[in-house]
Amino acid sequence: MKDLSTSLEQDQPRTIGALDLRVGGTGQLRHLYQQGASKALFARKRDGTEAIFINTSGGITGGDQLNGYFETSDTACLSVTTQGCERIYRSRACVNGTVDNRLVVRNQSSLFWLPQETLFYDGGHLERHLTIDVSSDATALIVEPMLFGRLAMGEHHLSGNLQECITLSIDAQLAFQDATHFSGNITQTLDRPAVLAGARATALVVFSSPIAGAVLPAIRDMLNESSGASVTQDHLLIARLIAPDGMTLRRMLVPIITMLTQTDLPKTWRL
Repeated sequence: MKDLSTSLEQDQPRTIGALDLRVGGTGQLRHLYQQGASKALFARKRDGTEAIFINTSGGITGGDQLNGYFETSDTACLSVTTQGCERIYRSRACVNGTVDNRLVVRNQSSLFWLPQETLFYDGGHLERHLTIDVSSDATALIVEPMLFGRLAMGEHHLSGNLQECITLSIDAQLAFQDATHFSGNITQTLDRPAVLAGARATALVVFSSPIAGAVLPAIRDMLNESSGASVTQDHLLIARLIAPDGMTLRRMLVPIITMLTQTDLPKTWRL
């Protein structure tokens, strides 16, 4: 007999969303396409364009599919953030929700990818890909923070599946790739000294810019003892932040974002 919960999840209509956003010139919106659960709102901003991504389904679970394409060109500056934290809910059928985003940063433009934290709950299943193509004359800041478990609600033991891959190319040449795969008993993996050593909050920061090397000392001064940063190429700074909880992580991230963007912090990020 088929399991009832599995049957119900497979039979329910799943969340589908697509967003295509392109900004050029000195910040003019050149193209916007929205489909399904993926929407974009635009906040007033002193400099550049700020787009707020909204997943109207309220979270991601098994079978959901979200796709995004974001492009800047000329001298445009685009910040992309989210309305709130993205929640990865339990998948009763153990099927991945999928998120696939591509960023293209052309000419001397700037793109700041600043989603708020992804909250990974017990039983979550997520496959996520982020592909970035950036010109060596452009600036791209990628921030991907993730929290594991609802600590305030006593959710300390996690199981599920997380597959994530972030790939960045500069002038069409592969410059950086980061792959994560947690499966089964995620808590046991997170507790390993070489992974998070018991911490439950982490973020990857990737900064492709002609000034990447110059800002490295200042970034290191903002990190705790569990985190680190280095410059892998003349134009590329990589930092991995590790913190015991989300608030501690955010207190590190906010000054880093403010310094690297040299502009107003997205309104949804403000403490």
